[in-house]
Amino acid sequence: MIRKLKSDYKYDGTYRRKAIKFHPDKNRDNVEAATKFFHLISDAYKTLTDPQKKLEYDKIYKAKIESKKRFEKLDAKRKALKEELEEREKAVKQSKVYTQESSEAKIERIKEETARRRREREEKLRLSADQRSKASTQYRTNLTSPSSKNSSKIPEPSKPVFGYRQGSDFESIVLNKMTEYEKSEKEKQQS
Repeated sequence: MIRKLKSDYKYDGTYRRKAIKFHPDKNRDNVEAATKFFHLISDAYKTLTDPQKKLEYDKIYKAKIESKKRFEKLDAKRKALKEELEEREKAVKQSKVYTQESSEAKIERIKEETARRRREREEKLRLSADQRSKASTQYRTNLTSPSSKNSSKIPEPSKPVFGYRQGSDFESIVLNKMTEYEKSEKEKQQS
């Protein structure tokens, strides 16, 4: 590229020094490159010494400088937009991670709640079974004892816990609700 030279700069001396230095006869080891560079120097000298060509060159040079400045401004805007986009993506990823962690925490909490309820139910069932066995032994002893007519009332067998029959009804309902919740959370994350 041809550098812009000041108007009071002496083109003749500079041209002669460069022309001698890069003349193809002086550079026998790389004649092709020297010839190319020599022609470039000659064209630059012709452009800078001719006033009309110099004006055209100055216009082109100024336009390139302005274009470069505009590109740098656009590049800065583009860079700022890119950084903003990356920040938004990072925030979305963090919110997804937080949402996933919170949903995992909810699932874990529901599992713990279910396990706690199961233990409570099993404890109640065990207690009611103990009461029934005590009642049945008491009933048998009352039947075999002579004073069976004056015996106290026998407790009724325990009713279903939490309104569910004994067995896996409660567990299956809780597990179904947990899987429904997980599916809905996954659908929310995907959309």
